Amino acid sequence: MKTKKLISLAALLSVAALSSFSCHHAVVEPVEDPDAEVKKEAVALVISATQSANETSQEASGTRADDPDLLDPDTRTVLVDGAKVWWLPEDRLTVFSSVDKASFTSLNSQAAASTLFSGTIDVNPDDPGYIHALYPHDADATCVGGTFTTTLPSEQTGTNGTFADDLLILAGRSLNPFTLTGEIDFIYAATGMETDTFFIDDDGTMTGTDTPGQAGGSSSPDIPAGARTLQIRFDHVCSGLRFTLTQPGIETVTLTATGGEPVAGQFSFAYNGNGEPVVTSVANPSSSITLTAPDGGTFTPGVWYYFVTLPVSFSQGVTFTLSSGSKVGTRTIATPFALNRGAFRKATNLDSNVELEEQEVEVQIADPTTWTAVDELGRSVLSGDNPSTKEHRDVLMFYWTWHEGHQVTNTVHADGKPGITDNSVVLMLAPEAADDYFHPYWRNSQVCFWGRPLFDYYRSTDPWVLRKHAEMLADAGVDAVVFDCTNGTYLWWDSTMALLQTWSQAKQDGVKVPKIAFLLNFIVCDATKTSLRYLYNNLYSRGLYQDLWYYVDGKPLIMAFPESLDSSNSTDQAIKRFFTFRRGQADYVNGDVGTSTMPYWGWLETTTQHLFNGEQMTVGVSQNATDQFESHCYAFNAPGSYGRSHTRAHGNDLLSGDFTHITTASFIHGYNFQEQWDTALQADPKYIFITGWNEWIAGKSPAFPIHANGDIPYYKYDKATGTYYYYVPYGIWNKPSGPPAFADQYDSERSRDIEPTHFWGDYGDVYYYQLAKNIRQYKGVAAYPNVSRKQTMDIDGVFSGWEKVSPDFKHYRGNTFNRYHYNHCTDGTIYVDNTGRNDIVDARVTRDKDYIYFYVETDQAITSYTGSAWMRLFINIDRNAATGWKGYDFCLNYRTPSSATKGYVSRNVNNAWSWTDAGTFDYAVNGNKMELRVSRSLLNVTSGKLDFEFKWSDNMQLYNSDYNVDNNNGTAWILDFLVSGDCAPGGRFNFHYKEP
Repeated sequence: MKTKKLISLAALLSVAALSSFSCHHAVVEPVEDPDAEVKKEAVALVISATQSANETSQEASGTRADDPDLLDPDTRTVLVDGAKVWWLPEDRLTVFSSVDKASFTSLNSQAAASTLFSGTIDVNPDDPGYIHALYPHDADATCVGGTFTTTLPSEQTGTNGTFADDLLILAGRSLNPFTLTGEIDFIYAATGMETDTFFIDDDGTMTGTDTPGQAGGSSSPDIPAGARTLQIRFDHVCSGLRFTLTQPGIETVTLTATGGEPVAGQFSFAYNGNGEPVVTSVANPSSSITLTAPDGGTFTPGVWYYFVTLPVSFSQGVTFTLSSGSKVGTRTIATPFALNRGAFRKATNLDSNVELEEQEVEVQIADPTTWTAVDELGRSVLSGDNPSTKEHRDVLMFYWTWHEGHQVTNTVHADGKPGITDNSVVLMLAPEAADDYFHPYWRNSQVCFWGRPLFDYYRSTDPWVLRKHAEMLADAGVDAVVFDCTNGTYLWWDSTMALLQTWSQAKQDGVKVPKIAFLLNFIVCDATKTSLRYLYNNLYSRGLYQDLWYYVDGKPLIMAFPESLDSSNSTDQAIKRFFTFRRGQADYVNGDVGTSTMPYWGWLETTTQHLFNGEQMTVGVSQNATDQFESHCYAFNAPGSYGRSHTRAHGNDLLSGDFTHITTASFIHGYNFQEQWDTALQADPKYIFITGWNEWIAGKSPAFPIHANGDIPYYKYDKATGTYYYYVPYGIWNKPSGPPAFADQYDSERSRDIEPTHFWGDYGDVYYYQLAKNIRQYKGVAAYPNVSRKQTMDIDGVFSGWEKVSPDFKHYRGNTFNRYHYNHCTDGTIYVDNTGRNDIVDARVTRDKDYIYFYVETDQAITSYTGSAWMRLFINIDRNAATGWKGYDFCLNYRTPSSATKGYVSRNVNNAWSWTDAGTFDYAVNGNKMELRVSRSLLNVTSGKLDFEFKWSDNMQLYNSDYNVDNNNGTAWILDFLVSGDCAPGGRFNFHYKEP
């Protein structure tokens, strides 16, 4: 027999009752055994979303908003009649119990003021606490101890007359309706509410005519049998501002808090004593929100548009920035005002008296920080799974433009014949050459490569290589490159101008190219004066490529000694005023010897590095120094030098293997590089200077310049004069036999380039991704972009609906031009690459319950499907780099499509470059656009949330065992993604699609 207890419906709905319950809960809750297993019971639940009391805005003053705006609280998702926001079909909530969270979906078939949400969730039937609910559904949201954490995006899309779906954040809570009978008397006693509304049976079943939308005996096909109904009042968490415009053609409007108050970001909120949700903290704050016009178009004059913001009090007012193409205008409101929870203030004719003027706008269409990558050693770059951002953190890369001029002509050997001398080849074929300066394999070369670059022995005037560098450095997060001009007056001007021209175009194509600066001689000298005058007269004073200059403290940076200039020369004094000077510290151990008026920066140091000028620290791949000579600069091939495997913690104990067995060689792990990064990350300076990208060559000297007493040459600092001088004590330069001396580079272990090398095969890019990994650790990464709703797409070549799909995975245009340039030699060899074909610039993904849909766009019309390696789509469906070929489990178009509408899905076999047919997919191409759909079942994702990585590739090449192109008998090489054809994104980077 069931014993019925009476409890008021208001006891489950009233905020006051909930607050009272919460206060008494700690008194009656039994002491829990920490080892006891928490009870869990999967239950079907229907949430009846009800209205709350009206929430109104306060009267606004002045031009900001001249009357209050009310936001009707029984409305949620889509704005109706300018005041009510109704629930839409398939709206979703995130529902939290004390032991679980789940997604609930609305049951209404059309927009409505109230609805039911249905779902299944685990509950603890012994816990009389709350069931919490959050709108919109956020798979990453949490609710711990009554505190919610979710995200309000700072990039929002406008909607005519309302705001975007899944943007207005709401929350609600109510008592657990599944508590056992023993708790019901307590609930009644705690609330003191009337008890004539409905009944709860001993087994927890709710009955009674006043239970809205109750389940249990419901005959509704949308409500699971046995489900129980819980009524929840939803409260607005956010606020906002609505506006109209008068001018046509405006594409974006940005609201910025002048005082820096947070208006968006990842934030936490909880209910206060009055039962109101209150923001408690903002973890990743943004002080601005950019609203983009609907469908990538322009805002319609006279129509209301909405910013959704966190509740905020603007201490110094706000600034609105309006843009139309390259024209920009601003409007500032300096008076403090507030945006209160549950209210939208309004600004009519926001652009009144705002003149939009032409302004240079940097094109930045791709965001590499959202891309994922795993290198050959299994190391992952930091991704949007753990977003965090740090401001004012810049990475500068030492960069060599010296692969031209006399460096090239010097590759003509003593025998009069040109050719490249590669130390790795010499030492592999003749190990004894390491001890014999006159060994014939050296060919009496004075300029030697330590190894073969991925892009071969290039000249730094090659625009094809320079474009690759621009994209790779941008993708890794490098902010500026610093050119090595530390040798006399050599500025390598041809390379400098070729780079500036190429990178300027890359910037127009959407690449966030690094800025540029120069490092001149490490001492006060006439050569520095000559170089400063040349740079000023031929570049800076003429304003050439000004958008590529790197600025520090408001002026272009140059690393040089201004004391080299003449105090009586007017041009020299103008140069002093024009630049921000940082003197270069040459030595690896002396540290910062500067003052506030004579600041120094380092370029390379041994661990543990110093902090320079309170702002800068170096990070090096390795150091040409030894313990014997107290870590000062010395020949790199000297015994005990600090190669890639050396660390301060272990010395050279980690050193193992050699270049003949790459997979077991210690140098691929970057121990030295990581130890230096760890030091820099701990110090967290404003600037990190990295050595280096592409030095590659070293001068070969007849012998080690050391004296019998152990003296070595290095820069010494004279404290009395505040200058350095080069100390060369009795060097033995004409030793008739013995090993050659290589100052800056030698072999795979004793070298310091990050640019990928051809010589290491699949491991040739490990330092590049180690660089990207640490830069992201240093600077932080953005959260993954929002994913739009499920959508079924017609594969008909019309492409209707794709403009509403997000994220929009942008990539660079203009990078498929052919290569035709002389190599680093004078033998007439020309490097040619004509594999660039389809220039991939955009990609999108959406889904429904049966299919995943892909969209790709190229700069020009897509070529015929009959071409080799045509428009391949690589998919890492499980996000596991250890399964599939380099992580890719599926490849669409591995085989040439059977027709212009039907292609093959290939599944990887044994994690090698081996594929087998898994089925087919439908696709359509029209002009420069392509769309396709592939069955979920073929990709093994028929259930659960989609969370996969993908890459588009066109015209990849195959390679033989020596990693030279062999499309007849070769196999794929992962580094080809940096070389041939085009792919988006580049190299090992992937786009990441993560369903909410």
